[in-house]
Amino acid sequence: MRTWPVTMGLLLTLVLYAGDVRAEYPDRMIRLIVPFAAGGANDSVARLLSDKLGKVLGQTIIVENRAGGGTVIGSAVVATASPDGYTLLLVSPAHTINPHINKKLPYKTLTDFTPISQITRSAYVLVTAPQSKFINVKDFGVAGNATEGQISFGSSGTGSAPHLAGQLLATLLGVKSLHVPYQGGGPAMIGVIRGDIDMYFSSVSGARSFIESKQVRALAVSSDRRLKALPDVPTVAEAGVDGYAINGWYGIAGPANLPVEVTEKLNKAIAKALENPELMALLQQEGEELAAGTPEQFAALIRQDYEKYGAIVAGAGLPPK
Repeated sequence: MRTWPVTMGLLLTLVLYAGDVRAEYPDRMIRLIVPFAAGGANDSVARLLSDKLGKVLGQTIIVENRAGGGTVIGSAVVATASPDGYTLLLVSPAHTINPHINKKLPYKTLTDFTPISQITRSAYVLVTAPQSKFINVKDFGVAGNATEGQISFGSSGTGSAPHLAGQLLATLLGVKSLHVPYQGGGPAMIGVIRGDIDMYFSSVSGARSFIESKQVRALAVSSDRRLKALPDVPTVAEAGVDGYAINGWYGIAGPANLPVEVTEKLNKAIAKALENPELMALLQQEGEELAAGTPEQFAALIRQDYEKYGAIVAGAGLPPK
């Protein structure tokens, strides 16, 4: 009987110890929320990454499409998820545009998410029809400044990155312009080919086959430097519009207050996954260039684009919905 207190004390210690033991992250399936419909470039990037990243982490990563609201629905799922690293979000420039065109977001873009890592950088390519009178970017300035002149540009929807890319070009050229929103990038490309609109800033993956088949003409890329996928196509700035730069990108974020150790483990795992030659080649086929970095660097990119798109929206006089 004298050993009873010692035995009970030992048992209590073991129970308390067992209750404090935490399984090493990750010990179960991870969800990667893609706030776009299946089948697009966003979905493709997510699925390519999830396969290699899952192998690095030793866990299955399920890609879950939650489209709607211009990425708002899927983003809200992650903003309200438990900050444990098992619910992640694929983010793109739409993430930094939405707060400027939507008055009632169910989350705060800069504080309700934890930036984990940028994945890629890319650009939008400015295309026109082969029969178009616009041979270079400066031609838009000449036409737009002509008496009663006006240039028209399409987009994949009001408030989309291609919309704001076209708006910024018109603003810097100081020309009158007409924005024509389409229900997606495919219809917008058809509008260019038919000559219904003068130009369209397309994703590289969406434009490449049309450029190669000479159904459209590539005049410039929107980024601050040329793309490996289109090395002969100048940037808009190189084509004569000083100060122009709109970069496309993808990255991974989690809910706010994600533990530092989880953020760092995911960041390092993403960087390792991006070293995979097969993944590198597949992403480059999508017109993407690898751009891994620290969580702090990704946070800085998000804030930079947040401010840039805010200025473009304000300059264009776009009323928030």
